[in-house]
Amino acid sequence: MILLSVHILTYNSEKYIEKTLLSIIKQKVDFDYEIVIGDDLSTDKTLDVINRYKSIYPELLNIKRNESQLGILKNFKMTLDRCKGQYVFDIAGDDLLKHEYALQKMVNAFKKDPNLGFIDCGFDRLNDKNNNISPFKNKKIINASKKAYTQAVLLGKIIPVGICYNRERLSQHVNFNTYIDMNLTIEDYPILVDMIMHTKFHRINESLVIYRVHDDSYSHKKTFENHFFLNNQMRSLFNYFSNKYSFPEDIIEKFHTNSYKELLFFAAYFEKKELGKDTFKKLKSKSIKDWIHYWASQSKLFRKLVSIV
Repeated sequence: MILLSVHILTYNSEKYIEKTLLSIIKQKVDFDYEIVIGDDLSTDKTLDVINRYKSIYPELLNIKRNESQLGILKNFKMTLDRCKGQYVFDIAGDDLLKHEYALQKMVNAFKKDPNLGFIDCGFDRLNDKNNNISPFKNKKIINASKKAYTQAVLLGKIIPVGICYNRERLSQHVNFNTYIDMNLTIEDYPILVDMIMHTKFHRINESLVIYRVHDDSYSHKKTFENHFFLNNQMRSLFNYFSNKYSFPEDIIEKFHTNSYKELLFFAAYFEKKELGKDTFKKLKSKSIKDWIHYWASQSKLFRKLVSIV
């Protein structure tokens, strides 16, 4: 009987997927697990790499290449529907399990408390450009109070690279069809908000995952259009959840302040004058950094002087 499903979405992951798979295959566990992969029509050799491992571990890998490109959220749901495990660990096709007992430690946490909705753990941040590793990057929030952690989830400040879910609770509390109908490209934030508002959670005070940061990943594409789109989508999602769950006013104000500050930075970085003016006006209180970003959005010379780029 499969106890844990490792859930992986791939799209043009040829460069990284082999290391990801090897980090999972070498896990030392006392239970049966599976690797369930949903490939969203990769155009490189991602499937060749995966199928090579499928030939070696035919019972371990469950692979499906989508007939048409679904996007992140639909692919997440379709791949989740194929998972058989009681627990589901979601890992990107470019990240790694750092510790050979990582999956065992996650399952042990659920065994201690079967009512948990999800567990989170520490991660190292790997910069793919210079191969620099920042150890246990999320140590502060992993060790924060439950209230502080919950607020970080609601504010969209959690990087969900070490999350393992109780599949039954996930199906019970997350209505994927609602979010698919909303044409979302963000899957982690709505899942975590629904889960944290309805279920218990636990955090493992140890770095078990390596989070790889590179320019090819969706959330790190360095284009104004991508950053602006994601910022707007997060604000729409936050407004939806703040109404659904009646978020406190201080959380609402903090989110929008952070969102506007982020937009102001983008305006400075990409020299978007009108966006800089409009966003600056919306900030109720302005720090020195906000003034710098505002003037950088208005003046190319000032932008270079303060090293925004």
